[in-house]
Amino acid sequence: MLKKVILGITVILILSIAGLILFFPLDSFVKERIDKALGPGISIKNLKIGWNAIVADDILVKTPSGTGFLEIKQLRLKPYLWALLRKKFDIKEIEMDSPRLVIKRTKGGKWLFPEFKKKEGGKPAVELVVKAFKANNGNVIIEDDLKGFNMKLIGVTVTMKSGISLFQSGKTTITASAKFLDAGNASLKSEGNISDGKFKGTLTIRDMNMTLLRPYMKGDVVVKRGRLNLDSNFGLDKGYVKAPSLLRIRNMDIETRGFLMGVGAPFVIEFVKKKGEIVLNFNIWGKWNNLQHDLKESFKRKVSEELGKTITSPLEQATKPLQDVLKDVGGLLPAIK
Repeated sequence: MLKKVILGITVILILSIAGLILFFPLDSFVKERIDKALGPGISIKNLKIGWNAIVADDILVKTPSGTGFLEIKQLRLKPYLWALLRKKFDIKEIEMDSPRLVIKRTKGGKWLFPEFKKKEGGKPAVELVVKAFKANNGNVIIEDDLKGFNMKLIGVTVTMKSGISLFQSGKTTITASAKFLDAGNASLKSEGNISDGKFKGTLTIRDMNMTLLRPYMKGDVVVKRGRLNLDSNFGLDKGYVKAPSLLRIRNMDIETRGFLMGVGAPFVIEFVKKKGEIVLNFNIWGKWNNLQHDLKESFKRKVSEELGKTITSPLEQATKPLQDVLKDVGGLLPAIK
């Protein structure tokens, strides 16, 4: 008897929803409510609600300063409407076409991100469950006006599949890939559990143009050319990162003066001529928004081992002539007496 009652309620709910879709201007009604709920930072040009999908066109997300953060040509959302009976909005799949993401830092050092309305107190009435996510043909632009850095990734694809269900949690797998403008590519593979915030995965970069990284290179030497490969095996535990990594640099050419990561240019040039490429093992660790690394120390140690020479820091190099002068002056003191 109870099963028949539940079945009857379900049928009535489905027929009611169908009636609304067929005879009520639900698209404009829902869009108006969404616009009001999201606020001025997010706009949707068109919204279409169908039997098995919700389609939104020309979505724009802005930062409080008015700059564009995310643009989506089209977003398709396929929900399980029956899941609302369990107070869970179970989404079968979300697809994005041609998203454009701009990550920007001002000259004052502030990163520009959007601000979303927060629900005041309590838990949301409906829990959101996403089973799959896809983004195709995207662009990611990184602009750091503080450092003078600008990079664009094209052909960005992101796929997320989750084993989470209405009844239990499960593993989530994420894959992503992108291309650099002039050559090279980057890819990411990760697997973990969203509920406990633990993920593990690999980050791979191939044939990246090193000159793109000039603004972030420690030292005063100019890198004229070079190609970079990176293999990083990372673990993420509630925002804390541990990532042993391998770096390979080939075809590098630098100026003959200055220092690169604490190593004098002549030593670097000698090292490159001897080995043909630079291969370094180093570590990355810390909170995701404040990462630390020992790349500089690993580079100095590697050059010292390969050349059989002691590599000193730029400060030590600068003070050595003064130390020699003081030593000579000290040797003259007995004669002056």
